[in-house]
Amino acid sequence: MRVKRGLILGVFSAKGGVGKTTTVANLGAALAQKLKDRVIIVETNMTASNLGLHLGILDPPVVIQDVVFGRIKVTEAISTTDYGLHVIPGSVAFMAELGSMDLSGILEELRKKYDVIILDSAPGFGLEVFAGMKACDELLICCQPRVPAIAGTLQTFRAADRLKIPVFGVVLSRVTGKRFEIPLSDIKRTLDWPTMAVIPEDDMVPESVTRGIPVVLHAPNSPAAVEYRKLAQAVLVHMRACKRIAPRRKLKARKRIAPRRKFAKVGIGELR
Repeated sequence: MRVKRGLILGVFSAKGGVGKTTTVANLGAALAQKLKDRVIIVETNMTASNLGLHLGILDPPVVIQDVVFGRIKVTEAISTTDYGLHVIPGSVAFMAELGSMDLSGILEELRKKYDVIILDSAPGFGLEVFAGMKACDELLICCQPRVPAIAGTLQTFRAADRLKIPVFGVVLSRVTGKRFEIPLSDIKRTLDWPTMAVIPEDDMVPESVTRGIPVVLHAPNSPAAVEYRKLAQAVLVHMRACKRIAPRRKLKARKRIAPRRKFAKVGIGELR
């Protein structure tokens, strides 16, 4: 059986605030250092999109919602950064009611052009979550070392099992080591799944979000950045083992967006 080129890797968790979007932005940026112009991150959180904000994209000309509702083709929604990462952001002001969605066709089109397609997702188990999950080859599940997050992680595992979507592993994020956190050894035993990275709580992460530059580029020697690069290396090793990496021709992108180098005030009117 021939293995499909282009890995669609979804980052999921039923619990919000556990670092899904931060993981997507930094994993994508780290992979793009090795696979320039062959990695794309895609917003699939339709109702609370903020992936673009992590890259300094405040007012994208086109968004994933335009693609989902058939206004444009997926290839017309792609923007690039000057560090080789491609992105399809979402609208932070989207207020329409969501119906049933099928993201499979949209993402299959991207598979032709990219070695890695990483999906950011919404928390919970709404229509948008299942639409994204069903389109994935594998899942990366984010968790914090706290009871509510672990409960949400177990729910996500059950959903993946029900849909028969393989889980690549778990990312433990925002780890402080304080005594109220569940010990990492207990978490690993409870989840019984490979822990791909342990991301410490790091002030450089929120600073990097404010600047609109992933922490792996903004503060490459910071503790969180080091762990995100280790995660990217694990993904690369996995992809090579599965023979998913192949030479690709460049895709013409709609717009190049350079990262902001200074702090910027964001007004409500600037957000799409």
